Order: sequence, then C-alpha cells, then structure tokens
Amino acid sequence: MKGFSTTYGGIFRSVDDRPYVASIEIPIIQRDYAQGREDEATATIRRDFLDVLLRAVTTDASIDLDFIYGEVTDGVLKPLDGQQRLTTLFLLHWYIASRAGKLDPHAAWSQFRYSTRLSAEYFCYELVNHAWPHEDEDPVDWITDQPWYLFPWRTDPTIQSMLVMIAAIHRGLSADHLDFGALWARLMSDEQPAISFLFLPIDDMESGDDLYIKMNSRGKPLTEFEIFKARLEKVLQGSGRRGLLSEKLDREWSDLLWHYEGGNHLVDEEFMNYLAFIVDVCEWRTGTTRTAGSLLDRARRVFVEHDDADTHLDLLFFAFDTWVGEDPSEDVPARVFAEMFRVGEGPTSAVRLFESQDPNLFAACLERYGTKQFSLAETILLYAVIVFRQSPPEGAAGTLERRLRSLRNIAESAPDDVRNEHMPDLIAATTTLMTAPEGAHLDGLKRFNQARVDDEKRKYALLVEDPEAATAVHALEDHDLLRGRLFAFPLDAAFLKAHCATFHAVTADDVLPQLAPALLTKGDYSRRLGTTRRQLGVPGERRGRGSWREVLTSGSRESREAMRIAVGNLLADVARHDGPTPDALDQIVREWLTERREANLYDWLYYFVRYPVMLAAPKGVYIGDYDAASGGYRYRVDMMNGADYRSAFKDPYLLAVWNEIDDPARVGKPEFRSWDYTGDERAMRFTATGAGLRSHDNGFEILLPTDPAIQAMARSALAAFALDSTNVIHVAKRTSDGLDAEDRVQTGAAVVHALLEFGL
Repeated sequence: MKGFSTTYGGIFRSVDDRPYVASIEIPIIQRDYAQGREDEATATIRRDFLDVLLRAVTTDASIDLDFIYGEVTDGVLKPLDGQQRLTTLFLLHWYIASRAGKLDPHAAWSQFRYSTRLSAEYFCYELVNHAWPHEDEDPVDWITDQPWYLFPWRTDPTIQSMLVMIAAIHRGLSADHLDFGALWARLMSDEQPAISFLFLPIDDMESGDDLYIKMNSRGKPLTEFEIFKARLEKVLQGSGRRGLLSEKLDREWSDLLWHYEGGNHLVDEEFMNYLAFIVDVCEWRTGTTRTAGSLLDRARRVFVEHDDADTHLDLLFFAFDTWVGEDPSEDVPARVFAEMFRVGEGPTSAVRLFESQDPNLFAACLERYGTKQFSLAETILLYAVIVFRQSPPEGAAGTLERRLRSLRNIAESAPDDVRNEHMPDLIAATTTLMTAPEGAHLDGLKRFNQARVDDEKRKYALLVEDPEAATAVHALEDHDLLRGRLFAFPLDAAFLKAHCATFHAVTADDVLPQLAPALLTKGDYSRRLGTTRRQLGVPGERRGRGSWREVLTSGSRESREAMRIAVGNLLADVARHDGPTPDALDQIVREWLTERREANLYDWLYYFVRYPVMLAAPKGVYIGDYDAASGGYRYRVDMMNGADYRSAFKDPYLLAVWNEIDDPARVGKPEFRSWDYTGDERAMRFTATGAGLRSHDNGFEILLPTDPAIQAMARSALAAFALDSTNVIHVAKRTSDGLDAEDRVQTGAAVVHALLEFGL
C-alpha cells in the first residue's frame, strides 16, 4: 500500500482509500518506551527531539518526521517502527489538551494503548481520562499523587519514562505568554500541520513481522548520530545540498571515518565529534563563541540562517572531502599528518608537537574532541591545516611547514592566550596566518601573544635573508625547553649556526644540573615575577627540567636582554673549551669562583654558584629585597618550595650552612611555613638546647637560650668570633660596596661547629 503524509491526529481520520484507524496499539513484540530514560545519551536525544517538536508547535517552523511503518487490522494500528515517536506525540497531545481545556477521553487521538505491559495500558487509559489542572505547579507531582496512580507503577520502566517525558514537555512549554488554545489548534490542523510524518501501512501481518525483525534484530535504539544525521539532512533541505550530504555521509565520508572506528564497528561518535568541531569553527568564524542550544540548533544557525551560510557549508563539505582519497582503502589523514607533524624527538623536518599525544590531529579530533584530551591549540592547528588546503595562498609551495611552525610557536603552551572566549579572534588570526600572501601572513594576528608574534616576524626576516640558518633555528625551536621561543638568543644567523649544538649539549638531561650555577657566572639572568619575586633556572624535580622552560621562554625579547647576554656568553665560552661539555662547565665555574675569591668579592651570585643547594627551589622562585643597582638580592632572601608564601620556604644561606654541617640529628633544617612563621623567627635551631642561628645582611645573629649556664657556655664557644653585645657575629665587608669580603657560609659553618663542640 502506498504511504501518505499525515499527523498524529490525522491518522485517525478516514480519507479516500487510506486504512481506517480507530486506535493505536503498541504490540507486545515492541520494547519499552525509551525516550524518557534518564541516562545522559538518551537525555541529549530527548532534548534535541523535543526542541524540534516544540518549535514546530510554538512557531511556524513545521517539522516532517521520518517514516512510520505499521500494520492496520480491524482499525487497530500496530506500529512496527515509530513507537517512540508516536508515544511522545501522544504525551504532547495530552499535555496541550489539558492546558487548553480540550481533553476528551472519547477523542480519536486518545485511543492509544500499550500491549507490552498491562500497567502501561492502564496508565495511558487513566491519563486521557484525567486532565491536569494546570494551576498545580508540576504535572508529574500531580499525577503521582492521584488515587488512580498505582504503587507498583513506580518500577514500570515505560510509565517512568513517560513521566520523565511529561516533565520535559512541561519545562519546554512553561512560558507564561503561550496561548494553549492556539497551540492545540495548530497541533490538530490538517491544512498547516505543525508536526507531520509519512505513514506507510504494511499490507499483511506476516510481512509486518518480517520487517520488524529485520529492523530490530539487534534490539538497539537509533544512535545519537543516526538521529542527528536525519535531522541535519532536513535542515539542509532548502540549501540544495541535502541529497549530496546524505550521499556523502553514507558513502565516502563513512569510508573515510571507518579507518578510525574504535572497535565497536561504528563511527557514530567519530562523526559527531568531527561535526561538533566544524560547527564550533563556523561559529567562531562568525565572531561568536559557542551559542546556546543543541548541536542541531547551532548547525541550523550557521548552515542555514546565517548570512554566510554558503561559506560555512563549503567548509563543512571541504573539511570531510579534503581527506577522501581516490582509493577508499588509503588513510589519507594518517599520511598527510605524518608528513606535517611529529610527537617526540626525531631527525625529521616535520613540526614537533609538544602537547599532543598523536601527530594525526584528524584522528585525535575524531576520538577526543570536546574533552580536555583535545586542546584548543590542537583545534587551531587542525583548522589551520584544513583552511590552508581549502584556500592556499598564492605561491604556497613550501610555505605550509613554515606557517604551521609559526602557529605552533605562538599557540602551543600558551594557556593565557588560547582560551575559549578568545577563539573567534584566534580563528580569524589563524586564517590570516595560513592564507594571507607571503610576507603579510604574520600581520594583524589578534589575541596571540604579540611578543611571540613579533619574534616570529624577526625569525621570518632572518630566514629570508639567510635560508641556511633554518636548520639551526628549527632545531632550537623544537627543543623541549624552548618550544618555539628564541628570546634567549640573539637572532643572528652566524651565532645560531655556531651555537645551536652547544645549547643542546649544555641542556642535556645529565648536564642540566651543571647549567644552573654555570649560567650565573655570566650574570644575573633571572626572570622578573614582580617587585620582590625572581625566578632562576634550577634542576628541579620535573624529569630534571626544573624551571628552565619558564625562565628561557617567558617575557619578550626586549625584557630578557640580560638573560640573552648571559646565555650568549656562556655558549661562546663552552664552545672555546676542548673536551666534554660537563668538564667545560666545571672549569668555567671553578675559574670564576677563583676570580671572585682573589677579588674578595662574595656577592649573592658567588654563593648561589658556590653552593648548589641554594639552587634547590623546586620552581626556582626566590623572594626578597631585590635591588639590581646594589647587587640584586644581597644576603636576605627566601627560597620558595612553591611559587609564593602559601608553601613552605627556606633561608638559602642558612640552608647552605646546614648542608656544610651535614648533621641533621643535632641541627634542624632551616625550613619555615607561613602559617607558623611570625617574621621574627627564620632561625636554624640546635635540637639539644634550642639555641639558634639567624642570617642577617651583616652576619649571623646567635639566638641563646634563657639558661644562664648555657649562655655562658655559648659565649665561651664563640670567643674567637667577636660576638657583639647584640649577639651578632659580623661578616667582613668591602668598603667600596658593602658586599661580603669573606665567605659567610664558611663563617656560619665554623660558628655552628664551635657551638656543637661545646655541647650545644
């Protein structure tokens, strides 16, 4: 029998040669009503489906649902496909009829029952016989409080699903301005139907059973993607591309994604993730962040309703088509991305990705888009590849790797810049970087860190002038401690080519601890974090890399001149030494310390170089009165365990003394905590008597216990150290600048040894 378009109410009306339907009965072979289940996936499907239905009822946006198949025998329609949709339409009719005062238990549309469960059949009967007095706030509370609502129904899955759906309908139609009389008229209209579907009667029960078995042999409901696909095709009905979309989704695009099915023999999640990526990008290209509504709502806005809908549709089709090869068995993205990117070390020209698990960003997007495992930086890089392939700049040969490298340099490891609220500007800047004419592609890149963009321009000019420097520049950019930023080096081709290998040598894992003191011999290169906070490169605890990445790559070229001078001088000095790099660094440190001792110059740099324990701050952060004009921190500074005083901290000078003593059983480690630190303590204590040692700019204060006998013993022990009336042992000073003229750590160690010998 030929199918025909109808509505839920219209299916009960006899017209011409259509079969007469007096009632709808869900056959016993059908499963329970599932659209009201409360799992997350079903909730999303329910929300999306209801949004479509309610929009059709409350606006002029009519909706045409898919086929509904069924057997009509003696006026009873037994649906074989469409049970879920028909049940939802039944509940929608009950709700609006109740609100409009139109509920009639004898109306044709109310003749709806379930044969799957007797309880569900009774529930439907009672529902149409009782209109909800909508003065009550909640229809579900009202229903479950009625005397006809039976206690066992609380565990019936179909009834509970119906209640969830009623609650969802109520939320969607709770606006005060709605005229339910008008909504009912629209719902029941045959001339301008709000919700229609194509009904296909099955000629005989035998063929109906066969069809049902074929359709439901797996016992699985339609997936989220299957529903989304059908609705997206309808959304694009007026665009002229509906048929093409349907064909591609079913054929070459499915073949493409099949390379990435995760073992469940489906590519539904992969399709949904990639479509979500495309819709996000299209929204960002309109200048907005992610808009409200379901993915289908957002797709409708960008692909149909927006002024640039055709452009967005072009991107949708291209984003899939660009990866489709002539041979369906070829995994084009795997080959293309392997040529462009790499993860980890390797002697290849591909751009190294530092924060990605997989160089195949297409595959990563299919698997992880919308999760924290697929970052906004990866989103930008994937979009960059697609838009370059779609709109390559004139004379694009050889420019893709260079542009992707620049994008990697400014986008990766930049959480302060690459944030969701900035994505419209970042996507626009990425489009410029990837498609603008050569030489203009780095201009006007909004939201990206401008210091890094400016340095990309400098590097671009350098490589235009001397292309042979590219090997050194790229090798440094790919270094794990630099990650694309070369603020630590002068952008001089000769220097970079001469010292690239040296930098890799001094930052090798087994050599890096020696770099911390060696670089300080070339000057105060510290990173400024504020008025009193500075950061030094320290070995640290993170795989031996410590704080070096932050120190070497933060700020701007202009603000890091001191660091750049220190790095340049050290690399040049190491290059002049023969033999292994560790030996060169040791010799540089030894010679520098000898020069300082001969000059009686013991500034803070001397101590930090001479005593490596003073460079043991896990994050390299130090806080104190920093005055560059008078020698930096001098001798009063705190070494942070974390980034500030919320963590424990140490006095690095006392720590060096404690390390020289190396007797933790008798002398406590000078570590303090802000929650029990008053500002007057900061002392290294002797465990036996409680006596202590506190560091001052002018020397060491001895903290004596109150016991007179112990005080006398301490003064005798310190007779050789000129303990003054304030219990301070002074360190000799230079008259020219007030800096130490002797090694205070050795003085402090001698004081502690003397006290320990006297039993303190």
